[in-house]
Amino acid sequence: MTRLPLRAFLDMYLRVAGLLVLQSLSCALYGLGQGPTTTDDRLSALFSQAQEAQQRGDYRSAADSYQEIAKIRPDIAEVWANVGLMHQFLQEYSQADQAFQVALRKNPRLYVPNLFLGLNRLRMQQPRNALRYLKLAVDLNPQDEQAALGLARAYSAVRDNSNVAKWFERARQINPGDVDAWYGLGVSYLSLQDAAVLQLGKLDPNEVHARALVADAFVEQGRTNDAVKIYEQFRSATEPPCLLAALGFAYTQLGSASQARNTFQDEIQDRSGCLLAHLGLARLAMTDGDFGIMLREVTIVFEADQNFLRANIQRVWQGANDDGLTKTIAWLRQTSPGPRAFASQLADFMESGKWNGTGPGDSSGRPNPDLQDSPQKLWAEGRYTACTYKLRKQKGPTSNISSSLLEQCAFYSGDYRSSLETSELVLRAAPGNFAALYWEAKSAQELAAAALAEVSALAPESSKVHLLLAELHRSREEFGAAELEYQTVLRSGGEEISARLGLAQVYSQNSEDDKALEQLNEALKSDSTNPEAHALLGQILVRRHQYDEAVPHLKIGFNGSPLALPQLHSLLAKCYAAQGAYAQALEELKPALRADMMGTFHYQMYQIYQKLGDQKSAAAALRKSEQLRREKLEAEQRQRLPAEP
Repeated sequence: MTRLPLRAFLDMYLRVAGLLVLQSLSCALYGLGQGPTTTDDRLSALFSQAQEAQQRGDYRSAADSYQEIAKIRPDIAEVWANVGLMHQFLQEYSQADQAFQVALRKNPRLYVPNLFLGLNRLRMQQPRNALRYLKLAVDLNPQDEQAALGLARAYSAVRDNSNVAKWFERARQINPGDVDAWYGLGVSYLSLQDAAVLQLGKLDPNEVHARALVADAFVEQGRTNDAVKIYEQFRSATEPPCLLAALGFAYTQLGSASQARNTFQDEIQDRSGCLLAHLGLARLAMTDGDFGIMLREVTIVFEADQNFLRANIQRVWQGANDDGLTKTIAWLRQTSPGPRAFASQLADFMESGKWNGTGPGDSSGRPNPDLQDSPQKLWAEGRYTACTYKLRKQKGPTSNISSSLLEQCAFYSGDYRSSLETSELVLRAAPGNFAALYWEAKSAQELAAAALAEVSALAPESSKVHLLLAELHRSREEFGAAELEYQTVLRSGGEEISARLGLAQVYSQNSEDDKALEQLNEALKSDSTNPEAHALLGQILVRRHQYDEAVPHLKIGFNGSPLALPQLHSLLAKCYAAQGAYAQALEELKPALRADMMGTFHYQMYQIYQKLGDQKSAAAALRKSEQLRREKLEAEQRQRLPAEP
C-alpha cells in the first residue's frame, strides 16, 4: 500500500465536500417545504457545472462556479471549502487560504480547510502556525495519513523530536508501506539518540552511562581494544546492566575466548538476570563446535523470554563463516528431525531469519497476568517481558527505581518503543537523569535501525536509504562509512541539503574544518536561512577565533534546535568577550545558566566578571561552578549505588 498522490487525495476530498455542499443546498432550498425558485434553479445549475468541471479536470471553471455559488449563498461553509480546494489544485495557495479561512469562520471544525491551511503554512515555513490547524485536522480525522505526516513535519520544523517520532509512527501505522513515514521515523529516532548522547556528554562525559555508550560505539566501529579498556574501567559498576556481557562480547570479537568465557560466567554468577551472557556462552560454544552446549544455553534464554531471544539471537552466530553456520544447522536438524522440535526451529531461524515455531516455555510470548513475583525478581530471572507487563500494571505514582527498571525490562524484551517512551517521561521531570538518557539513546538507536531496514525493503534504490544509513553511521561515529553514504546521496541528486549538512558534521567532528565549511557554504546556497548550517558554521568560526564573522551565523542558529541554545549562547558570549564587549557577553550568557549541569557556563561567567573587575560577582560565579561540579560527582556516585532490591 502506498500513499495517495496529492491529486488523487484531493479528488477524494472534493467528492466528500461536494456531497456536503449538495446536502447543504438541498436543506436550504427545500427545508421550508417551498418549491424551487429561479435562484434555486441557478444554484443547482452552478453546482452541476462545478461538479462536471471537476470531473474533467477544469479546476478554473469549477472555481468560478463555486465562487458564483458563494456569492448567492455565502453562509455555506462547504462552498468556501470547495473554492479553496479548486485554488489548491491550481497551486494558487494565497487564494486557497483566503477561501479556507472564510470556511473556518463559518464552521471551525471542517477537516479539509484545517488540513490544507496547516500544509500551506508548512510550505510557507510557518510551522508553529501550521501546528494549530494540523492538530485540529488530526483530531477531526485520526485515520488520515496526510494529517499525521503534516503534523510530524511541523513538529520536525520546531525541533520537537519526541512528537516528530510520535506522528511519523502514527502515519506508519495508518500506512505501513509509506517510505516517507518510515524515513521520517528513522531520522527522528536518530535525532533523539543524538540529543541523548549530547546531553550525557554535557552532563558528564566520564559518567558510567556516557562511557558505556562510547564503548558500545567503539565495538561497532571495530575499535574493540578501546572498548575493552572502558568496559574494564567500570567492571564493578551495577549500572547500566549487562556491562560484563558487553565486555565478554568485546573479548569474543578480539578472539580472546578464555577471557570472554570467564566474563560471561561472572555476569551470570554475580548479576543474574542478564540473558546476554547466556547468548555469549552459546556463541563461544558454536565457535568451538560444542553444539550441545550452544543449544542448552539458547534453550535457557528461550524458556526465560522468547521475545528477548527473537531480538538478540543473531548474536550467537554473528561473525561466523558460512562453513560454521552450515555445520551448526546440520547438527541441529540431525539432533531434532521433528518439525516442531526446538532445535529444528532454531535451524530454520538461522537459515531464514524468521521465527515460525514455538519451542519450549510459554508459546504465546505473553506473560502470565497472574504472576505474583515482583518486577525485581522477574528481572533477576531474565523474564523481561513479564517484568514489563507487571510494571505497566502497577497503580499509583511510579518511583524512579520502577521507571528505570521498566526502561531496561522493556528494552531487553525488544519493546524499544516502550523503553523510549518511559525514558521520555522520566526526562520531562528530571532532564539530567543519566539512566533515562542512556535508555533513550539505546532504544532510539534500535528503532532507527528497524526503520532503516523497512525503508531499504520498501525502496532499496531510494536516496533516502543511503541518507538514513549515513545518519546511522554518523550517530555511531563511523565517519568513513557515513561519508561514503552521504556522497552517494549527493551523486543521486536527492536530499542535497541534508546530505551536505551531514557531511559538514562528519568533517567537523574529524577536525577537517575546511571541508566542513565547503559543504556548509554549498548547503546555504540552497537554503540561506538554514539554522543548523549557520550554527555549525558559527561554531567552526569560533574555533578558528574568527569571532566577528561567527556572530551573525550564531544568531541565525538560534532558530534551530532548542537543545543547542545553551551552547549557542555560550559561543556568542565568547565572541562578545573577545571583542571586549564584556557586559554584552555577560547578558548573552545568562540564559544558558539554567542548563549548566557541570559548572562550565558559570566558570565562563566567572572569567567575564574578572574582566569587568567585579571580584565579588566573580567569586560567587566560581563558587556556583564548583558547587555544580561537586553535585555532579555526588550524583554520579549515587547512580552507581546498587538498585533497590
